Amino acid sequence: MFTIWTAAAPAPGSDRNPALLVVGSGLRAALFPIPVITLFWKEEIGMSLADIMWLQAIFGATTVMLEFPSGYVADRLGYRRSLLTGALFWLIGWVAYALGTTFGGMVVAEVLLGIGLAFTSGADSALLFVSLEAKRDVARYRQWEGRVRAAAQASEAISSGVGGWLYSIAPRLPFWSQVPVAVAGLVAVAAMREAPPVAAAERMTHLARAWHIVRHALLQHARLRCAMTLSVALGISTYVAVWLIQPWMQRRGIPPAWFGLLWAAAHLWLAAVSLVSARVAQTFGLMPTLLGCCVLAGVSYLVLAFSSSPLAVVFYLGFMIVRGLQGPLLAGVLQADTPPEDRASV
Repeated sequence: MFTIWTAAAPAPGSDRNPALLVVGSGLRAALFPIPVITLFWKEEIGMSLADIMWLQAIFGATTVMLEFPSGYVADRLGYRRSLLTGALFWLIGWVAYALGTTFGGMVVAEVLLGIGLAFTSGADSALLFVSLEAKRDVARYRQWEGRVRAAAQASEAISSGVGGWLYSIAPRLPFWSQVPVAVAGLVAVAAMREAPPVAAAERMTHLARAWHIVRHALLQHARLRCAMTLSVALGISTYVAVWLIQPWMQRRGIPPAWFGLLWAAAHLWLAAVSLVSARVAQTFGLMPTLLGCCVLAGVSYLVLAFSSSPLAVVFYLGFMIVRGLQGPLLAGVLQADTPPEDRASV
């Protein structure tokens, strides 16, 4: 038996956590290789489109399988510790990418990055929530979550604009450029303050606690279950589009030199949508906004599937709208409905 721990009021100095989480999010999302990574896989590594899909399946499986265990560890040992672990794996993953020359090397790099993402996912939102809670400012959670995501998207837009140019100089230069940025992200996390654990009244085994979390999230709490399901569905719908848009643009005759600029423009649009997501939900309501996201994702896929015009690339912005709205809004629902001791686990 053991005592379940739950995060209490953050330590002195944690009032800077929200700003540092914004900075850390921006650094983590500085992804120079993204606009040309499909070209890198095909031209430098010799991968087929099927190989690329397998690689992304491995990355996704790694992240999904570790999502709950890493969140459970974060809830038990601390959100900052989890973020530090994630930042370290993120750094090692990019070094592995820069050195990899085979499909196996790409798998190792993607697994390391997947582990890093798993230890970050959930812990960042949980630390943001408890930091705002300590300042009695939880009402601004959606606004801060929008800022965190907007920083990530703006950073990805700027780095994407540079990524194509770096690739033209040397195909591996975008990957080596990730290393100092990952180091800076590790420093930003190290500057954060932990939410120190305090003993909760309930005592149970780790296995019993894990089952309690699963039962509460998937069986007992209908709103939480629906929010998780919708988050996964909308997340996958936009995630797949990210990897399909580059070969789509190639087949429509869009020059590769435009890839970085179009990617940057799309993510600047995404950042703007994230910043206004709380206001959109306040104006139209949470449920209508999320329903609109479901419809827009489907319409965007249909137009891109049946249009042969390169101008149809504008419908890629539909996926950016979905990402910009659903991320902060559903994160707010999840944090509000999750028990305090299980914020990162859920």
